[in-house]
Amino acid sequence: MHLTSEMSYSLSAILNHLKDGERWDNVEMLDKDLKFEREYLIRVSERLLQFHRTIVANIAYSTDHLIQCLDNACVEPEDPDVETMDPCAPTPLTTSIRSAHVLLINVFMFSEQNMPRLPAPFNTEYDLKLPTLNVPRMLAPILGNFDAHVKNFISFLNNRVNCTLIYEGPFNIHQHICERTVYACSVQHRPTGKVLRNVFPIMLGSQLDLAIRHLNLRDFHSDIPSVPHPTFQEPDIGRGYFIICGSLRHLPYFFTNDPANTHLVQKKIVRVFTYDAHDRGKELSYYITDCPPKQRGDMVVVRNDGSESFEQIDTFFDHCPHPTDPAAYMAHVYRNNEFDIDSLVNKIIISPGHLFTKLFIKYLYIPLRTGNWPLIKSKTALVVKSIETGCLLHVLSRKTVYFKEGKSAGKMNATPHESHREIGANGEVFVEKLTGCYRDVNSQTYPLNPYLTYVIVRQISSKVKSNSIPPFHDSYVGFLCILGCFETKNVGRTMMMNRYTVTSTCNELDPVYCDAKKSDFWTFLRLETDFSAQRRYYVIVNEACIPVTKTCFDRLDLIQIKKRFQHVECTSFENFIFIRYKTGLLFKLLPGTDIWVTPGDLLYWARRLMRLNSIKDIENQYGFDFLTSFHVDLNPFFRHTSFPKNILGFNALKNAVLAIGSRYNEYFMDTLSTYIPEATPYHKTVLEPEDDGISPYFVLKIPQVKVMYASFLGCTQEDSIVMRRDVNAFDCCRFYTIRVKLGADGLVLFHPVQGDPDESKLLGTIVHFGESPLKAEPFSIHVKSVSQTDQIIRLYFSKTPFQVVKHHVMGNILSICVKQEYVTNTGNKLCSFHGQKGVLRIMDKMPLLEGNIQPDIIVNPYGLFRVTPGQILEGIFLGEGKDVKIICNSEGVLIIHGTAFMAGTRYYVVAFFSSERMYAPINCLMDITACQAVKGRSRKGGMRIGYMELFNGIRGNGLCCVFTVKFNEHGDQVTEEENPTVALPKAVELVREDGRIFKCNLTFETIQSVTEKIRTMLSKRRKTCGMPFKTINVFF
Repeated sequence: MHLTSEMSYSLSAILNHLKDGERWDNVEMLDKDLKFEREYLIRVSERLLQFHRTIVANIAYSTDHLIQCLDNACVEPEDPDVETMDPCAPTPLTTSIRSAHVLLINVFMFSEQNMPRLPAPFNTEYDLKLPTLNVPRMLAPILGNFDAHVKNFISFLNNRVNCTLIYEGPFNIHQHICERTVYACSVQHRPTGKVLRNVFPIMLGSQLDLAIRHLNLRDFHSDIPSVPHPTFQEPDIGRGYFIICGSLRHLPYFFTNDPANTHLVQKKIVRVFTYDAHDRGKELSYYITDCPPKQRGDMVVVRNDGSESFEQIDTFFDHCPHPTDPAAYMAHVYRNNEFDIDSLVNKIIISPGHLFTKLFIKYLYIPLRTGNWPLIKSKTALVVKSIETGCLLHVLSRKTVYFKEGKSAGKMNATPHESHREIGANGEVFVEKLTGCYRDVNSQTYPLNPYLTYVIVRQISSKVKSNSIPPFHDSYVGFLCILGCFETKNVGRTMMMNRYTVTSTCNELDPVYCDAKKSDFWTFLRLETDFSAQRRYYVIVNEACIPVTKTCFDRLDLIQIKKRFQHVECTSFENFIFIRYKTGLLFKLLPGTDIWVTPGDLLYWARRLMRLNSIKDIENQYGFDFLTSFHVDLNPFFRHTSFPKNILGFNALKNAVLAIGSRYNEYFMDTLSTYIPEATPYHKTVLEPEDDGISPYFVLKIPQVKVMYASFLGCTQEDSIVMRRDVNAFDCCRFYTIRVKLGADGLVLFHPVQGDPDESKLLGTIVHFGESPLKAEPFSIHVKSVSQTDQIIRLYFSKTPFQVVKHHVMGNILSICVKQEYVTNTGNKLCSFHGQKGVLRIMDKMPLLEGNIQPDIIVNPYGLFRVTPGQILEGIFLGEGKDVKIICNSEGVLIIHGTAFMAGTRYYVVAFFSSERMYAPINCLMDITACQAVKGRSRKGGMRIGYMELFNGIRGNGLCCVFTVKFNEHGDQVTEEENPTVALPKAVELVREDGRIFKCNLTFETIQSVTEKIRTMLSKRRKTCGMPFKTINVFF
């Protein structure tokens, strides 16, 4: 014990001596290595002291236990049974000695195994666990949701409208691409045999798609058979997407207001909407204040035809088999005043399968029930047109956004007049019909396809005029993460669903799909209604408030309901039990449990099962995996990079050239795309794929180049990148698909031009073997047709030089695939995963570093230090980064005291090529009103005044100040919550919203003027002394 006390004292003395700041500050340490040695010795001493204390604690515990064992061994047993004792059995003394021996051995083994290793001068320990690429697991929620909706749709057709889902198209999916048609299923009416064609698009990779492509099935009367291990085909690269009019299209998820939730309207009415078995909407309103001719306390049912009723209140909810008491629940909603229109609890998630199902039901359900075939024909044309054009938001306008239905045939009021609007707390009205939903999918970024399927869009009306910024609500945490779009009209709209989140598809309580009152859900609950005058306990099921007895209330076990139905939301508060069981709820498995939760009951179950009382506790417990989506796996160092740069890096990936080879470009026949001809030695795999037969085809390979972080030849701009000329990692090929609509009555042949030595614009010749004159209408503005004769037409393509890859004629469409080779040139753009985007400058001579190493590219380091330290960490841990102290410039001259940092860093090329944008800014069409160049090269436009020209180029004329005042002071402003008298620009609030992601509190303080400070001081003196002071006028 004396030895341990001396060792502890010695280590403590050494540590205190090293940490004595005054002692070391007085010493003139001119050598930097001496400072480093001091810090190194401090770390060594701290670790030795901690280890010593641990050993002392283990020795003390072992000694006490040894003494106790020996004491027990000395105690003789009472009345030993000599006859029953085993002579070979160990005695208490030998057992105690062996136990003590084992304890001492464990102490010395612990000392040997846990002896602290001296820390390295440069500590490179980092918890870097790169996940693997598992595409089937990633796409399971997306494809599973669509499969469930298809199953529900087939059941709906069989049971409600006597129809069958069929497929009449070709089994070769490439034919849809060539003929520019929709890959969709049709619906056949069984009694008449009539077919409604192409009314339900098919998602690639779904069970419906695999059954068509691999099993050659055409009729789907019941469950769709599964394909256990399908072989990979070219269409599988577009899993989660649709083929619309021959092009690959992405239909993202949407979330918008859910009118089926009980909500407050203008703090005067508590209202809820519902739809009956005939898909006709009705509303139930409870008046909180007097709204003549309605009085406070009135409850009115407004039917679809505009008539009002005071007698159908108890039977308002068609899905509920029990009498209801809606006034009790609506009064509870008003008293608690917890309704938040921006909360995800009051939103509904619309998946692609849900959207297409609702589209069919909205227009064709009632006509099919009544057999009105003239109406069916016109509505089928409307459904097909909506699918082809992507104008699908009119489905949301009736089903999922607060609205006022008209009094004529159930149509909405399209007049945006204030007297006809039904607005929520944030002024949302309805969603316009002419807004397209599809997003283009390009084969040049096919490795990103699984990640982009998680995109979700916050849908609101474009007629809403509100200066408020769509916030990232606290209810989004764990379910949605911001993807970021800093454009004016899209701030806060585009997000990503978190990993392993699913959207519910249960429709047992929907009277349109089935007999909701006979659902198994009600059988499982076995509610006992209470008809007494003193009703105290209530169960709310999908907004239907059912009074129940106390015995029934106590019997309901929410955990059993969760385990039985899984995707159901359950909470309890005082004398209320809240249950939501319907389509469009966002669920996530609570970590460490088998309970699926929604934003509405996440905190309830976290408190009940895990003793976590807030969202912050959940964040700290489960970290980034709980908060993020799959796309952050591409950049393991994203947490060290500023939030806007992470957003910029992922947005740049959507415009990057990631495809290697032209396999998928040729199959999907992209109008314009780019690809890398073949992988170079620079290309490295970002995430290793699982060997599942699917994931290896989605591997993302990015060039990893040797980057020298230093200023070079005066290139001090942050967006400047200098590259060595012989680096071929970023050479690309442009791919074009030229389509020409033909008018002919006979055989048509196309003869392409082979080779292009003189850079001629001639693409080829079309020859017609028929009687009528040949007609050719190119779809591209870069293609020109010139008639040679009535049967011969030549095509000219302005993008030279080019090479024809393939061509074919199918129907009346001629398709020609053309490629162009692009060598990396000055003016092109590169970007890293951390959003460090820059413009290239090609150099022949580069600096020479120690070890005769020439860097591939040179990047200015100043931007990295401020906003992207993650890129430095990437270079250290993945690129063998190190400091370089021997540097020779491009002329071979040694730079004295020159330093640089060199590391391997992943950079990808952005599809922005300077050779395509070389045009004069003056020789262009001008807008007469704005006196600026028109936008777009196809319109012969030019360069317009931008940010740099605005704040740098015209500063000398004094116009900069004018624009600054207009943008900051006279622009959209918001008031601070703490001080409403101070108005801040909207950009300040955007920064604050970004800060919430990093769990930091950004406060904006205003500095008082001298006059205000003096007045404040005088008022305090008056209050303290109680004596009047002479007023002092201060002039400044």
